[in-house]
Amino acid sequence: MMPLFANPVGFWALLGVPAILAIHFLQQRAKVARTSTWFLIEKLAPDSARGRTWDRLRTSRVLWLQLAAVLVATWLLVSPRWVRAESAQTVVIVLDSSASLEAFRAPALAAAEREMAEAIGLATRTTWVVMTTNPRQPPLYRGLEQAAASAALAGWLPDLGEHDLGPALRIAHGLAGSSGRTLLITDTRAKVPAGQRAVGVGQVLENVGFAGVSVVKEKGGHTWRALVKNHAATPQTRTWRLQSGGVQSAEQTVALAPGALTEISARLPDGSDEVTIVLAADAFATDDRLPLVRPAPKPLAVRVDGDDGAADYFRRIARDVEGVTVVAAGAPATLRLARLSADEVIREPLGGIFWPQADQRAQAPLMTEPVTAERDPLVAALNWQGWFGTGAYGYAPATGDVPLLWQGRWQIAFLRPAPAGGRKLLLAFDWATSNAPRLPATVLLARRFLEAERDAQRAPYAANFDAGSPVTLAGTPADGVYTLEFRSAAGGPVERRAISAAERSDLRAPRRSGLFTVRRGEEVVVRGATQFADARQGDFRQAESFKVELPGEAKSAIERNTRADPYAPWWLLALAGLVLGSWWTRKGAAETT
Repeated sequence: MMPLFANPVGFWALLGVPAILAIHFLQQRAKVARTSTWFLIEKLAPDSARGRTWDRLRTSRVLWLQLAAVLVATWLLVSPRWVRAESAQTVVIVLDSSASLEAFRAPALAAAEREMAEAIGLATRTTWVVMTTNPRQPPLYRGLEQAAASAALAGWLPDLGEHDLGPALRIAHGLAGSSGRTLLITDTRAKVPAGQRAVGVGQVLENVGFAGVSVVKEKGGHTWRALVKNHAATPQTRTWRLQSGGVQSAEQTVALAPGALTEISARLPDGSDEVTIVLAADAFATDDRLPLVRPAPKPLAVRVDGDDGAADYFRRIARDVEGVTVVAAGAPATLRLARLSADEVIREPLGGIFWPQADQRAQAPLMTEPVTAERDPLVAALNWQGWFGTGAYGYAPATGDVPLLWQGRWQIAFLRPAPAGGRKLLLAFDWATSNAPRLPATVLLARRFLEAERDAQRAPYAANFDAGSPVTLAGTPADGVYTLEFRSAAGGPVERRAISAAERSDLRAPRRSGLFTVRRGEEVVVRGATQFADARQGDFRQAESFKVELPGEAKSAIERNTRADPYAPWWLLALAGLVLGSWWTRKGAAETT
């Protein structure tokens, strides 16, 4: 096995070889002795009277002794070491999964390959670990084959937003152990913690990209509004266009000042359920394409019974909830909104919102206790200050009910399961004597309830998602075969994969911009579009190329895994002998001359 060299700088000593050869090419000029040589004139060729300082190289004992001395000195200076047969190491390469690394993918992979090449000969047995900073992704490779580790680099897809690299680095150090080494490959020095070897592969880029989008339903159709951010320190101009079904709109231009944020908008084309907004390409392509689908929530039929003030109030709210259809009295419905007595609520099979009959008490003093909310998504972050009413009335909570609002020690709003499926929202207070209709929290509570019941239906829906955000599969049976089909906004073939049972409870949208469909067998569950709009990842003003090495780490690894040249003392003696031999031989030759 070839040795390692602890001090490669020592190879500069080989420059002594050409220096010695040059010296031996230089010949001393012969002394001139004038004498009568007429009988030789005809046989001499004309020569220069000055003589020559360069001559052919003449080998001699001194030359070979000096060359050998230079080679031995070089061998000692580079400190050759041989790898121990029992040596082992673990090399962990940690690839930053931040989406900004997509702009530097090629240099990042090249840096990983260089790390492997440098570490390959440091031990007899090397365990390779290739991992990312994505906490949800297992290591790309862990094994003894360098070729397999190199091939696994192709599985690195940097698509995360801002995230903590610390947990992944702690795992990496645990895998490497005290005798291994870790390398973080990233693009910004600020991400590198103290005491961590790292390579930076970034550079400043003048990037312009999307920073957010919304699709709203207006009269006559849906309108999208997208934010465009200039991350550069200089003014930028970009063109954008709309792609839909292979048809492209005319290009429009947007000019942005340094660091500026501007909005572009247009109406979704009629008849197009999927479109892509395309910015002129730059070095970071991830935020240059913005796919969208026309939102289509699940349908929900709601029947509102009665003509009192509360019924009109909830009827107006229901009509404003997208996907909800208010049907006529007596028509089939999924939810019912009505004033019912306690006994009628018990017999009612449908879910919905129910409030009690008018309070018939002669005297019902106002309650002064504040209203407090439970930790439930329906009432989270709602402000109930300023509430007044005559306290709990009409409905009494039963076993299995879920409390939402309390006034003092009495429940004034709670949830109850419905026999036909869904839930009942019971408002246990007198509507007429309370100020509930004038509180924004009441409107939001009713809307949240209707939206939650709508989303719980078994029906397909279409929506736009931020990359990596939750995708609900509510209302669809948990059994069966679930698959996800994804088509990247950048083009390419459709990707298909199975969704495991464990993943269904916390399904996430793809982390790349594109269009996707979730199916249960042949049943479409979700159609969606994902948009990457993390403005922090599109800012490359702090990106740079750098290298962080730990002092003494390479030297310690070499000393730990290798042994020094056992013949070093003999080489030193040989060097001394060569130097003395060269001096003695040259001295003797001078005396003879």
